[in-house]
Amino acid sequence: MWARLRAAPGGTLAFGALVLVTAWLAAALPLAWDASSDAGLRAALERARPADRMLSATASAAPDTGGTGQLRTRVSPRTVERADTALRRAVRAPLRLADGEGAYGVHTATPAEAAGAGLPRPSPGLPPKATVTAQARLAERSQIVRGRLPRPKVTGPQGRQHLEAAVSTATARRMRLAPGDSFRLRGVPGAMTVRITGVFTPRGSAGQTADSPFWHAEPTLLRPSLVTVPPTSPGGTKETYWHFTAVIHPEAASALLALRDGAELYFHHPLDTSALAGRQAGAVRRQMAELSASGATARLRTAAGVGRLSFGTGLPETLAAYERESGAVQPLLLTAAVGLATTAGTVLLLSAAPAAERRRAELALLRARGISLPGLAGRLLAETALVAVPAGAAGAAAALGASDGGRTSWALAAAGAVTVTAALALPLRAVVAHRRPVPPTARPDAPGRRSRRRTVAELTVCVLAAGAVAALRQGGAGNGDGASAGAGGSGNGGGDLLPVLAPVLSALVAALLLMRCCPPLLRLLTRLAARRRGPVAFLGLARAARAPSAVPGPALWALLVAVTVASFGGMVLAGVADGRDAAALGAVGADARLATPGSADLPPGFARKAARAAGVEQVTAYRAHDGGDLAGVADAVTVALVDAPGYARLTRRNGQGTFPAAALAPGKDTTGPLPALMSPDLARKLGNGSRYTDLVLPGLQIPVRPALVRDATPAAQQGPFVVVSREAVARARPDTRGTALLAPNTLLANGHPDGTALRRLLAEAFPKADTTTLVTLRTTERARYADTALKSGAERLYRLAALSAAGYSALAVVLCLLHTAPERRALLTRLRTLGLTRRQGTGLLLLESLPLYALTAAAGAVTSLAAVPLLGPGIDLRALAGTPGTLPVRLTADTASLLLPPLALLVLAGCGLLLQARLTGGTADLRTETQEL
Repeated sequence: MWARLRAAPGGTLAFGALVLVTAWLAAALPLAWDASSDAGLRAALERARPADRMLSATASAAPDTGGTGQLRTRVSPRTVERADTALRRAVRAPLRLADGEGAYGVHTATPAEAAGAGLPRPSPGLPPKATVTAQARLAERSQIVRGRLPRPKVTGPQGRQHLEAAVSTATARRMRLAPGDSFRLRGVPGAMTVRITGVFTPRGSAGQTADSPFWHAEPTLLRPSLVTVPPTSPGGTKETYWHFTAVIHPEAASALLALRDGAELYFHHPLDTSALAGRQAGAVRRQMAELSASGATARLRTAAGVGRLSFGTGLPETLAAYERESGAVQPLLLTAAVGLATTAGTVLLLSAAPAAERRRAELALLRARGISLPGLAGRLLAETALVAVPAGAAGAAAALGASDGGRTSWALAAAGAVTVTAALALPLRAVVAHRRPVPPTARPDAPGRRSRRRTVAELTVCVLAAGAVAALRQGGAGNGDGASAGAGGSGNGGGDLLPVLAPVLSALVAALLLMRCCPPLLRLLTRLAARRRGPVAFLGLARAARAPSAVPGPALWALLVAVTVASFGGMVLAGVADGRDAAALGAVGADARLATPGSADLPPGFARKAARAAGVEQVTAYRAHDGGDLAGVADAVTVALVDAPGYARLTRRNGQGTFPAAALAPGKDTTGPLPALMSPDLARKLGNGSRYTDLVLPGLQIPVRPALVRDATPAAQQGPFVVVSREAVARARPDTRGTALLAPNTLLANGHPDGTALRRLLAEAFPKADTTTLVTLRTTERARYADTALKSGAERLYRLAALSAAGYSALAVVLCLLHTAPERRALLTRLRTLGLTRRQGTGLLLLESLPLYALTAAAGAVTSLAAVPLLGPGIDLRALAGTPGTLPVRLTADTASLLLPPLALLVLAGCGLLLQARLTGGTADLRTETQEL
């Protein structure tokens, strides 16, 4: 056996290298997906609000939930701690809580209005609101900056109670509180006075505090928040008030029962994300649902002793959102994986062709001497397994060694499948080829008799392909509402496998059609070549038409599938890139958008300065209103008062809602409704131009009618919109010309703008503004769509699968050339003994093989192009692109993706044939003919 392997060391090493690389790739892909999904889940939890990434539960201590004595016992520190322990003990794997990072205690059920002389009021009519909390372990996690920590003493009768509290440094600074100050809480009979005794700050560094769930479980524990109250009427102004938190001693929590809504117990525990895998998100969500179920809640209620526990929905919603995103990405990755697996498996089977051709005479002799088919297969299996098993094990070990974890069983199963396929390739091929004795004078290119079973198999493949395409168009792959992955991490059941196979089955149908149509077409070319002088063209085309000697059937299938998969992967990536470009353009409106702080007016001449900024080629400024009202039609409408000619040029350049500027030009009748560009829903309500209504803005009311209808416009990022010419408004209302009602407050710029230069320019106009949020670049917005670990990891994996398929396509060409090399060498040797020159021999090789390769490349390009109308409607790439759900992302017929793989196939095949002709040599060896025969 070792002697047999040493007889062809080059082929043995190449076979082992192929198995090693393929096994590594097969094992690395599932491990990489697991790592990407794990990182995606952790990133999703990190992006979520603190309350949405914790196991949160509350228990009411409102007056209607028990008697006074019962409620006092419920909010006591000992009872609260016992309830927290019971909650943590009820949690089981895979849900694990981070030790020592939880926050629990008692706080006011609803924020109460705070009255104090020094408390700030951004809106005079709205007083600040305070949450009073008794959070456990605050003394050991904080340090006093001024004053002291509050004591548990509560003085005064009911309705005039006094208690002590402490606030954070940020709260003291913003709310103008210091030790010795006090404020009153309204909403109780009389008033409750809270006296500030100290100002605290968290222990540890700023980075530790920023990531600590203990300090961020309660939103305003460290710093107050400014709450905005929307206007009560169209055109009204927004009002704001401050919401802050004061901390009391846990023993004083019973004082909170005197408030109108009573108190509430809270328990917040962050997850231990280091022990949480992406595939476990569904199991964690289901376990949280079980905790909320009646049976589990009753047991937990008995153990906790604080009444009914209500669990927050933030964490389950975060996990469900991740599952939807992961479930939408998985079918796309599975499509790429199936295509890659098909290509790699076909190449592994094709790798046995050179060895089988080289040992054809030996195996025929063994069969003639009486060896059975099982004996022949076992002998060859032992030889191939001696190389395939160590190579497959080395590939799997390399993949496992380079990974950070994941499901090793999947990786080992994939590497094992590669090893088994590689080991069985040569035995199976030998059994099929030598199941009947082969006469020594039989020609390998002799046409065979068509089998009915082959016809039935081909029709079955066509039916399956049609069903896969229909299922894909109906159900879709990678839609934004993808099914959530289960605990096992698979988002696809058996019913979803057929749509995933659609690209591969389409390529297989194309290969079958090519194998059926090639011989008649080549025979037609042979008749045309017979009329020409010289034997080369006729002989080459005749050999190509007689039988697939130049490109065998399995090789033709491998080449076509590889080319189609590579092109399809390129079109998917091109569609993702185009979808991100379109989404970024829709979100920004141009290559850059500049907004003013508080919708202030742009300074005079600002647009001219911006036009001279680095990289800016075109600018247009307009007045933006986010809260416009179309009387009787819709409120909260985005309104843009634009310079019609400049805005029209911008839309033409961006290709976003293009319109002629004259359509918004004011008419001679200044008393009639002004022409406007509207979104389809608004125009439909106004009869698409047959009616008009008043557009109501702060300080302005004008009649408008829909003159143009567009699905999108640069000035509106989402929702209904109305675009009106500023000049038309000024003519209809001369009193508004030159006033702030028409002054621009937003600027759009095209070109390659430099964000730093634009921010510097805006900072000069508004020195106190935060320009980082006022200047939005299209490139930044585009990069944001791929900044999540799940999306970027999925895109990298898809790119790897597409490139690997292209690599296997090149390898299939090489294997085809190696498979037919002995037969071609014998042919050239025979013909050179008859006087064929080297140049004629090269031409013969090219004419014999290149037509088949050219037809294969053309069929691959046509199949990939046909995938756009056939498969495109069923493939939504939003999950892979990361774009908003309102904008579908489809396949794109990218020229480079369609042409590069087929052209690469032709170039590689041509170079290989030329090299093969050159290496054949010019000296005829008559023994070659005898050996080949």
